[in-house]
Amino acid sequence: MNFKLVLRNIGFLILFETILMILCLIPGICYGESLQGFLWSIAIALTIGVATTIVFRHSNGSIGRKEGYFIVGVVWLVFSLIGSMPFLFTHSLDSFVDAFFESMSGFTTTGATVFADIEVLPKQIILWRSLMQWVGGMGIVVLTVAIIPMFGMGGMQLYTAEANGPAKDKIHPRIKDTASRLYILYIVCTLLEVVLLLLGGNSLYESIILALSTISSGGFSSQNDSVASMSPYTQYVVMLFMFISGVNFVVLYMAVHGKFRIVAKDEELRNYILIIVCVSIIIAVINLWKEGRFDDVELSIRTIIFQVIAFTTTTGFTTTDYATMPSASMMFFFILTFFGACAGSTSGSIKTVRITILLKNSYLALKQIIHPNAILTLRMSKKTVDKKIISNVYAFIVMYILIFLLGALALTFFGHDFYTAFSASALSISNVGIGFCSSGMLLEFSSFPAASKILMTALMLIGRLEIFTILLLFMPAFWKR
Repeated sequence: MNFKLVLRNIGFLILFETILMILCLIPGICYGESLQGFLWSIAIALTIGVATTIVFRHSNGSIGRKEGYFIVGVVWLVFSLIGSMPFLFTHSLDSFVDAFFESMSGFTTTGATVFADIEVLPKQIILWRSLMQWVGGMGIVVLTVAIIPMFGMGGMQLYTAEANGPAKDKIHPRIKDTASRLYILYIVCTLLEVVLLLLGGNSLYESIILALSTISSGGFSSQNDSVASMSPYTQYVVMLFMFISGVNFVVLYMAVHGKFRIVAKDEELRNYILIIVCVSIIIAVINLWKEGRFDDVELSIRTIIFQVIAFTTTTGFTTTDYATMPSASMMFFFILTFFGACAGSTSGSIKTVRITILLKNSYLALKQIIHPNAILTLRMSKKTVDKKIISNVYAFIVMYILIFLLGALALTFFGHDFYTAFSASALSISNVGIGFCSSGMLLEFSSFPAASKILMTALMLIGRLEIFTILLLFMPAFWKR
């Protein structure tokens, strides 16, 4: 392990985070807020970043596989630790555990919060929460590979360690160009949403906050009721971009460039759309059956589709207290928590492609029993899926469920009831940010004990980095030459 090279790269990443903090001074100046808290945070982060890069500026070598995985695992912790400083120095939060929880929730795009009243927070802090999610949306490391030329060396190892899904798609042979093009698309989508929100009568500040949190599948809002009190137009715009954020950005890139045949062949995208449509219809039927009729058809349909997309993409926005819906509807929302959207998107959870491979392979296993001599192959988008990928998918899902159950079990030891423990574990590892408990929705976690918050931050990180990246760091074989 070339630790000098690792520390040098982490130093550059800290400098990038410092730039993000500087951007948060803009609303502070515009709204006449005190800048002292963010200035202290910027000064400390800048000092750490500059000192680290200067001390290790002569480090030689290239980033190998071990260095790539180690940087990805460590930098999320470093970013979250430094990202907690603005919460403390602005006195928005007094507890380090709370600040670290909020920061990790932001960078992992989980969207869970410890703030009981968001609307009283400084505008700088609200922007900082959304900026953390925006950066975490496609990945801190991929973003840095895209915008800092120094990271061209060994960039593929960083991209491989951070990229979502069982397979890594590229749109250009050079990883730096791939990351750059995807982030240009990411930025364009964000700006487009800002424009559409402005056309709906939202302020520039509110439009930016919503866009940053939507396209990243984050879910942080500037209002206590998420987006429930916003206009139907605003909710439709947010709904549209939540859906877009759940699409594989490589597929989205192909669609933008008119390669619709490639897009049409993508089986995961078709299944992603099918899940949203089918579950929305089922929940609508359940609610209609239980309530007898819809008082406002448009509102009811909008609410149901919005929540289905929010859970599927793990965005975590809400337009209603879905805990008041029939239990069957709640069960479908809970199941969607484990599905996730497409691989290569900004969403969390297991991902549609893994669920598809699992179901297809299970069907082939049953078919093999009926026809024991048949040679059956699993195909996705008319392409044969390698057995190694199938094995990795099974291993991932088993580890995912096991960690989720262990997390829920641990939370019960910290005094939480059965429903709250299962919900908190699920929303953390799936990076959803909202869930269920025996008394209704889990909107904020300020009342949770410190041990529960620390455990949830660990689950957020494990889920965001798709389990294996973190678990590898704890294997003795990883550290051997």
